Amino acid sequence: MLYLVITNIGTNIALLLFLAQILSRTDFFRRVLLNDFSENKPEDSREHRLRSQLIVGAMFSAFCIVSDWIGIQVQGALPNARVIGILSAGFLGGPVAGMLTALVAAIHRYLIFPTRISTAACVSAALLQGILASVIGWVKRDSKSYSSAFLFAITFVAGLLHIGMILLLTRPLRDALEIVLNVIVPMTLMNSIGMLLFFRLFHSIYEEADWKAASMVSLALRTAERCTPYLGQSFTDRQQMQKVIEIILSEYHCLGAAIIQDYEFWARSPEFDRIVLNRDNYPRLLQATKTYKTLRVSRIPKPEDAFYPLYERYLILSAPIIPDPGGDRVLALVLLFRRGSFSYRADAEFAEGLARFFATQLRLAAMERQREELRRAEIKALQTQINPHFLFNALNTISCFCREKPERARELLLALSSYFQNMLHDIEYMVPLETELEHVRAYVMLEEARFEDRLKVVIEAGEHACSCRVPNLILQPIVENAIRHGATKREQGIVRIHVQKEEKQTVIDVSDNGPGLSQTVIDRLYSKEPVREAERSGIGLKNVYLRMNEIFGEKAGLQIISGESGTTVRMIFPNEKKECS
Repeated sequence: MLYLVITNIGTNIALLLFLAQILSRTDFFRRVLLNDFSENKPEDSREHRLRSQLIVGAMFSAFCIVSDWIGIQVQGALPNARVIGILSAGFLGGPVAGMLTALVAAIHRYLIFPTRISTAACVSAALLQGILASVIGWVKRDSKSYSSAFLFAITFVAGLLHIGMILLLTRPLRDALEIVLNVIVPMTLMNSIGMLLFFRLFHSIYEEADWKAASMVSLALRTAERCTPYLGQSFTDRQQMQKVIEIILSEYHCLGAAIIQDYEFWARSPEFDRIVLNRDNYPRLLQATKTYKTLRVSRIPKPEDAFYPLYERYLILSAPIIPDPGGDRVLALVLLFRRGSFSYRADAEFAEGLARFFATQLRLAAMERQREELRRAEIKALQTQINPHFLFNALNTISCFCREKPERARELLLALSSYFQNMLHDIEYMVPLETELEHVRAYVMLEEARFEDRLKVVIEAGEHACSCRVPNLILQPIVENAIRHGATKREQGIVRIHVQKEEKQTVIDVSDNGPGLSQTVIDRLYSKEPVREAERSGIGLKNVYLRMNEIFGEKAGLQIISGESGTTVRMIFPNEKKECS
């Protein structure tokens, strides 16, 4: 008798494993198992899931029916693997699939053997098992991954429910005990093991899905990395955008790609050459993209549509480029098409990821343009901050030289002209260090003429030491501070500007022999606290420090060493051109 039970249940389990092997190779069942219906709009996804659950329920219902038919009666009972079909339907398909399978199994069991002593118990057990499977399937609807211990335990519990129904509803009780001991107990153990074997076949689907998701992430990152150099400041450069399309085609397994903006192709592969965008097909394409993540002929059933040949033969992945986070304005569309009747979530996410990446690049480009405009505005603001006292003193000094030393006056006029030319016309944010030193020399010449023997400025900068690029008008405030608040406080003031180029950086020291800066001013320079108006000597340093920190970050620096014998301001600029341009 035990041999018949084991053989019968073994046949049922073998049949179920064969079914699992077939199902695991079908794309439809893979999508059901992975809950992959991301390409549909919400209401379509619900309908699709319901339809999928009904189909899964029908498949496992068929298994339960076959399991009953191939079973051999033993002591009025029918050994079978029905519980595996019911639980699997609920676990994999969801509540609807689980209850549908349980109802079909219960009705069929009643119809084929309505008068057996175990019929009522088997029907009741099937319904209870269906409720159990449906509850678990609903709780784990977002993650259909089950551990081996969980599967064995739940199947065993479902078998205990069957045993309970046999003992409760089957009479006489002696026959019920014989059925439990000879049939239900070995059937419960074998079904628990069979459940493990059944789900083991589906484990490869989850592994493959994880691998596909990981490969898509890697692919998206690699594609984005290769596309970045060609996106630049604008998407309007068709040659650059065409290179982006070529990169997408080389990386992703698609047959064609295009980027559409309004009624115009920014870039496209040859497959789109015959398509002309107009006020009829583009709005339809845009609306379909907003509604779905994939486009096919069933979504745009108009043969006169220019895209219809593509819809008819291929699946088109479409994603909107939305430049404003949280907004609904679609700037452009990314279209990818490939063979196949549907896409997995990873495919749709790849297209959406590209669109989000392009949108991010657009925002970054816009931010960079705004940043450049702010930089130019900052330069213009610095240029307009011409100290009227400096201009008055310079003109007064030149007038004094006009009669006694006209040649010297001419040199000073040229220096003043050069000074204002740099202040008013050069709005480049980054300039060669030599250009900045020329501006400083013009300023220094005027100041030396004004203070005559009381001021001496020495500039030590070799030709090869000035190859670095620095922010425009970054050095003059430091030199001006050294002269006004340092050197001119002494009877014989000296300012020394020393430029030294090192392997990775260029160091500029501006030293004076003045009375030095107070520690309060120096501390406030490196803090977020603003410099007070009364501490004018720190305002220029503070502005320079903030500009250098904003442009170079930790790659540059401003150091101040001050004492009673004078102050040295050290400016450090990186030599890398990419950091200074």
